Amino acid sequence: MHFEVEEIFREFYCNYLDGNLDYIRKLTAGEAVIVQALIELRNKEGWEFKYPEVLDCSVPDFIGAKMVEG
Repeated sequence: MHFEVEEIFREFYCNYLDGNLDYIRKLTAGEAVIVQALIELRNKEGWEFKYPEVLDCSVPDFIGAKMVEG
């Protein structure tokens, strides 16, 4: 299970860093309003992260998350 969580987090975070708002909206279905707002602000102000790929996320700390079945 640890490997699956790491892969899901890596994919989510890389798409966040890359500013892929479509992916974030599909994955979160409106739950991650703050993440979506940060991407929209970044697009509006015209800046981006220097490195959109995560090299290592083997020790993630989750602060408030939920899993929705189905």
